[in-house]
Amino acid sequence: MSKLSVSHFNTFPYGGAATAALRTHAELLQQNVDSRYYWFRDQRNGTHGPAVERVELTPPEKTFLQALLGKKKQRAQQKVIYRLFDTHLQNRESTLETFSMARLPTPGALPAGATNVDVVHMHWISFFADYPSFFGSIPSHVPIVWSLHDMNPFTGGCHYSGGCERFKTGCGNCPQVIAPGPRDVSVDSINAKRDALANREVHVTAPSQWLLDLAKESPVWPESTTFTQINYGFDLEKFYPVDRRQARLELGIDSDAVLVGFGAEDLNNKRKGFQHLLTALGNLKTDRNVECLVFGSGETPDDPKLPRFHHLGFIDSPDRQRLAYSAADLVVVPSREDNQPQVGLEAMACGVPVIAFDAGGIPEYVRDGETGCIVTLGDEQLLAKKISGLCDLESFRVRMGKSALAMVRNEFEKVKQTQIYHDLYRSIASKRPARAA
Repeated sequence: MSKLSVSHFNTFPYGGAATAALRTHAELLQQNVDSRYYWFRDQRNGTHGPAVERVELTPPEKTFLQALLGKKKQRAQQKVIYRLFDTHLQNRESTLETFSMARLPTPGALPAGATNVDVVHMHWISFFADYPSFFGSIPSHVPIVWSLHDMNPFTGGCHYSGGCERFKTGCGNCPQVIAPGPRDVSVDSINAKRDALANREVHVTAPSQWLLDLAKESPVWPESTTFTQINYGFDLEKFYPVDRRQARLELGIDSDAVLVGFGAEDLNNKRKGFQHLLTALGNLKTDRNVECLVFGSGETPDDPKLPRFHHLGFIDSPDRQRLAYSAADLVVVPSREDNQPQVGLEAMACGVPVIAFDAGGIPEYVRDGETGCIVTLGDEQLLAKKISGLCDLESFRVRMGKSALAMVRNEFEKVKQTQIYHDLYRSIASKRPARAA
């Protein structure tokens, strides 16, 4: 049996999507797959693992005549793209959720060496891929596996729709842009995605059934597209329970209080719900001394009516994350909309129960009364009640934490989940002609 070759593409070598993709990539290498991970931007100048490299995009190849005739056409397209951006996106409020266009001003093609493989595996490619030229540079016979980390691949630009269902019918009048209309930027982007993927072999995966079901409703996918739910895979040699007192000691937290944990890349991201947690913390009814352990970019409030905060700042080291989760008695994930947020799963891998809103794919792993508690979306009073209850009931917290850890080990262990991808690749590749030497 020949050795499989797979190229992964992700905009960054860091962040939630990159972390999940890199775990899969690293385990594929262990499973003797010729796996390579390509990223486009690295604003942190970090160090990367084996077979992880920056990809250089180049202008799409054209004949002399095509180049001559295409200059005028490209200038016209650039004007349209800039106009759409200026009209609908340039002055959006910074607190709004990310919105990314499918067409970019500068076309960019992938190098042939990165696409002459058995399978191309897409992850989070926003602000990286100009859909027409990017997908046009992938040979038509090469199948595409696409792991969804948010909604963007199948919408007109939003990464989370906030309940809007216009993506099902081709977008337009987008509630997330300035000056929405029937021919706004969302229509241009969803059409560009549909055209770029037309007649391609696409296999969509998602960690949550919630996201997968939404994807099936979008018109961007070719008719033959397959859809498979595959959980995130976790490295349980990096995420595991640490003695709570020892974790607090190593983090410099001198406290015997019940610690309520919260983590997000950006505390100001309204979708992540830090504001809901703050309201709930101000309404706790418990005799226990409660404090809050927070990590992520942003500021915590200085309010005497709220519990004391221990803010660890932004952390992306698994060693330090493991300590942060293990130091907490419970973790709150009050996202208003989310796929399968890794904060909750990482906390569970460290034996910590999770309280979360009934949003997106979260209830698929926060199982009420078993691995944590589910709260009606947006109900801050009920959130306060659930936090208070778990603060008071240590034995219940411990029992749910053990159940959460057992669930992660059984359903989210990286070797098992990567093997599912390996089997998918093998099944896809077996139906294709041999690739070029």
